[in-house]
Amino acid sequence: MAVGDGVASSEALLARVAEHDSSALGELYTRFAPGLLGMALNILPDRASAAEVVEETFVRLWNVARRFPRDGASVAAWLALTARRLAVDMRRARQRLPALPRTNANEISEYAWLPGPEEVARIEERRELLRKVLNQLPKAQRMVLELVVLEGCTEEEIAAKLGEPLGRVQSGLRAGMRFLRHRLRAVLGTWSANI
Repeated sequence: MAVGDGVASSEALLARVAEHDSSALGELYTRFAPGLLGMALNILPDRASAAEVVEETFVRLWNVARRFPRDGASVAAWLALTARRLAVDMRRARQRLPALPRTNANEISEYAWLPGPEEVARIEERRELLRKVLNQLPKAQRMVLELVVLEGCTEEEIAAKLGEPLGRVQSGLRAGMRFLRHRLRAVLGTWSANI
């Protein structure tokens, strides 16, 4: 399977990684490591820690490649969420905060809800539109979402940090997610909205 111009899709490269092809892992690393490093740097205070997160993400991909679902799961989305989780875990450990609970020990199946490769490609093509959507979030909702995504804060921690009642934090988080879910359909081209 090729993306175009002889470039293998991420999913085709993953199939090769599952057969212990280290050159395929290297291609995935070259393709995704810069973006993952940038994301990790938004969460962690130093480049060395962010680089450690990226390396660990690819070690985990190598270890789970044989079990990775072949039915539409996005490698790009899995890498992004795994790197984010590792970065947040590292940040919380350094701040001596308790680890966040995991819903499932199997790190592949817990991402079964992820968009498929085609949806991820459409989002990537419309990156500027996605940025515009994120900038339209009301400031309070954006702040709460950033605390969840970039700092890994729980709702209770956010309420304490902002000096807000827990219910207000929870409703702000739900409102922000509804806004993003609705607008994401416009970004994906499955719903028209005035953005």
